[in-house]
Amino acid sequence: MKKSPVFLVTEEDLKQAALLENAMGRKEKKDERRKKATEGSGSSRGGGGLGNAREIKIKKTKKKSRKDEDSDDESQTATTNKPKEREIPFMSLEEIQDVLRKHVPDAPDELLIELSENLIRPLTKNYQEVVRSVFMSSTSSSSGASRKQTMKDFQEEVSTLYNNIRLFEKGIKLFTDETQNNLSKHLLRTVCTDITNLIFNFLAGDIMMAVEDSSTITSEVRKKMLNKFQEESRGPLTKLNSSLAGKSIEEFLSCLDAAADTCGILVKKGDKKKERQVLFQHRQALIEQLKLTEDAALVLHLTSVLLFQLTTHCMLHAPGRCVPQIIFFLSTKIPELFFLSFTQEQHSLLNNYQSLVVKQLIGQTKQKDDDDVDVTGDLAEESGKASDSIRKELQELSAKIKDLVLRPRKSSASEE
Repeated sequence: MKKSPVFLVTEEDLKQAALLENAMGRKEKKDERRKKATEGSGSSRGGGGLGNAREIKIKKTKKKSRKDEDSDDESQTATTNKPKEREIPFMSLEEIQDVLRKHVPDAPDELLIELSENLIRPLTKNYQEVVRSVFMSSTSSSSGASRKQTMKDFQEEVSTLYNNIRLFEKGIKLFTDETQNNLSKHLLRTVCTDITNLIFNFLAGDIMMAVEDSSTITSEVRKKMLNKFQEESRGPLTKLNSSLAGKSIEEFLSCLDAAADTCGILVKKGDKKKERQVLFQHRQALIEQLKLTEDAALVLHLTSVLLFQLTTHCMLHAPGRCVPQIIFFLSTKIPELFFLSFTQEQHSLLNNYQSLVVKQLIGQTKQKDDDDVDVTGDLAEESGKASDSIRKELQELSAKIKDLVLRPRKSSASEE
C-alpha cells in the first residue's frame, strides 16, 4: 500500500493532523490576545484586517466614553455653579486676609492665607443665613393673606378719611367766601395731606421708600417719591400733590378719585346710614375731649364746633383763628338752637368768654416779650395781676360754657 502512487491518509495521519491543528490554533489565539493587549494599551503598531477593525471599534468606544465623561463633567460643573449664582458673596479671600493682617500685623502670610481659607466658608454661610432671614421678614407682610389684610386695612383707612373730607366739606360750604377759603386751606393742610401721605407711603413700599409713620412725610419727600414712581401713576399723583397747595376741596377730591383709579385703590363711598354713624362718633369724640380739657382756648374751640354741628348736622374741621367766624355764624342760627335753650343771653356769654380768651392770649404774648427784655417793677406786677384776674374769670365761666353742649337738652325732630 505504501508503494502506491496515490497519497493515502491513514487514521494515524488524521490524528497527527488534528494535534497539529490544535497547536496552531492555540498559537494563533495567543498571538491574537497579544495583539489585543498591545492595541488596548494605545500601541500604533498595525495588525491584520481583523486587528484594524477591532482597533477602530475600540477607538469609537473610547470617543463615546470621553464624550460621556465630558457631558458628566459639564453637568456636574453646572450643578456645582448653579447655587453659587444665587449666593450673595460675603468677602473674598483677599479681603479676609486684609482684615486679619490689620488685627495681626506680625503674622506670616502663609498663616493668614490658611486662616482665610478656613474662615471663608463658615462666614459666608452665616452671612447668607442672616440675609435670608432679613429678606423673609421683609417680604412676609407682603405675601399671601398678610398682604391681602394689609391692602384691606389700607383701603379702609383711605375710605374713612375720604368720607370725612366729604362731610367736612359740607360744613365749609355754609360759610362766606373768605371764611370758606380759610377753612378749605386748613382742611387741605391737615386731613387732605394725611390721606395723600397715606397713599404715597403705601405705593412707596414697592420702591423701598416707605416710612413707618406716614404723617412725617413732607412735601419734599413726596416729590422724591414721585420721581421714583411708575410713569402711569406719576401723572395723577403729581396732580394730587399739587392740589394740596390750592383752595378747592372739590379739585382735591377729583384728583384723589383719579389717583385712586390709576393706582387700583378701591375707595368705598359712604351712604346716609354710614354718614350718621360718622357724625355721631365725631360728636362723641369732641364731647369726651371737652370734658377732659381745662384749657380756656380749647374749651371755646370745642364748644363752638359742637354747637355748629348740633345746629347744622354738619361736621366742621376748623383752626382756632376761625372761632370768631363760627360764633358769629351761630348768632344767625339762634332760632335753630332753641332746642338747646341757647338764647341771646347764652350767646352773649359765649362772646364774653371769647373776649377773655383773646385777652389771655395777648397777655401771654406780652409777658413773653417782657421776659425777653427783662421788664421789672410796677409794670411787671400790674401785668401779672391782670393775667391772674382773667384766668380766674375764665375758670368760673368754663363750666357754664361746657354746659351749653354737655347738659341734658330737649329733643329735636331734626336732630339725629
